[in-house]
Amino acid sequence: MKLKFASLFPLLFASLTAFAGNGGEFSAEFTQSAPQQDEQNGRIYVGDGRMRMEFDTDGSTIIQIVDSTTQTVFMINTEEKTYMRQGGQGGMMPGAGQDDSDNPCAGMKNITCKRLGDEKIHGRLAEKWEFSSTTAGQSGTMTTWLDKERRTPLRQIMPDGSGMELALVGHETVSGRKTEKWEIKSIGPDGESQVSHQWFDPELKTNLREENPNGFVREMRNIKPGKQPDSLFTVPDGYKEITMSQGSGYR
Repeated sequence: MKLKFASLFPLLFASLTAFAGNGGEFSAEFTQSAPQQDEQNGRIYVGDGRMRMEFDTDGSTIIQIVDSTTQTVFMINTEEKTYMRQGGQGGMMPGAGQDDSDNPCAGMKNITCKRLGDEKIHGRLAEKWEFSSTTAGQSGTMTTWLDKERRTPLRQIMPDGSGMELALVGHETVSGRKTEKWEIKSIGPDGESQVSHQWFDPELKTNLREENPNGFVREMRNIKPGKQPDSLFTVPDGYKEITMSQGSGYR
């Protein structure tokens, strides 16, 4: 049985998208669109280790709150006044376990790391690491090159031969803010590749714009840096917790 990196990949393949708390606090509006789909709009609030997203779906406002300190995600339906909880049991989410700069495996269950040295990827110095599973009955390794400055992956090779690679290709202004334009090349197990782009704000440490080859586009607008109130990142009083099987209004 080969090692399944489905849960590991979101942590390592940050693709320069900051998790709440890695950069400055701010609020913003966001819009995203894709071919043959209605444009979706919402708001995002990033606090100290916490993030809140609001968006409308099927006539209801859905709120997602992510708390990296407790490793918990809340999905809140404001029309039904209900919420679902995920995590909170020590499980991993993007951004967790990265405070230990000497060990990218810190806090990751059944995964060990071996440092293989330093290399340059498109002119940026990176640490080369091998990730292996220690779970009984599973095997497989993934190699990743972590940017020395930002601790984000610049290149990854998965057990099946698929992978990705990032390269800084320029600087542009997005929503009135200076950003770095990054090109992300993704390679499938069959060798086919596709290229997407992200515009990264080094001050807020988050992507302000993303474009994928399938036509998907997401962008932040009306960005307002500043401390966010704690009340944004808690479930409102009087809301009832439900299970996944009960959450029809969250689809």
